[in-house]
Amino acid sequence: MHATLCDLITDLVQNAFEAGASEITLKVEETDTHLKIVIQDNGKGMNAKTLAKAKDPFWSDGKHRHRKVGLGLPFLFQTAEMTGGSAEIESEEGTGTTVTCNLDPRNVDLPAFGSFTPAAVSLMTYGFEGNLTIEHRRNEKHYSVSRNDLVDALGNLNTSENMALLKQFIQSNEEELR
Repeated sequence: MHATLCDLITDLVQNAFEAGASEITLKVEETDTHLKIVIQDNGKGMNAKTLAKAKDPFWSDGKHRHRKVGLGLPFLFQTAEMTGGSAEIESEEGTGTTVTCNLDPRNVDLPAFGSFTPAAVSLMTYGFEGNLTIEHRRNEKHYSVSRNDLVDALGNLNTSENMALLKQFIQSNEEELR
């Protein structure tokens, strides 16, 4: 279920984890009139046939034994279409995938953005061994944080103490964007 855009972002970044990516970048760029989300990875990528199926909600690549559908990309494309935005996916087998969407935050049908801090903390502590870089920009203000830098500074991100520090760090950066 994707109640918010952060739920959708989390699902799409998890796709990159599952694609075996060692480097993932999540960019969120916001203004009063525009919201752009880009998720880029160097995972296994998709060939043209798989890429065409990826937008079908009743198709799954079988990576989840108990789930027969794949809803992240279809929800993204449906959300973009319903709100007058755009979404695209580029992928090359063996190279990686880039998902981009452009949305109008003023559109009344756009789901709420949600809370970015818990989404970012969840992604940074997912158990993924590669690097995730999050870049969040709102108008002229921005911050960037990489999982590798956090691990270098804190060590294991999954201890309760480090998760609290990570949450505090991301929350303070989010507050500075406002």
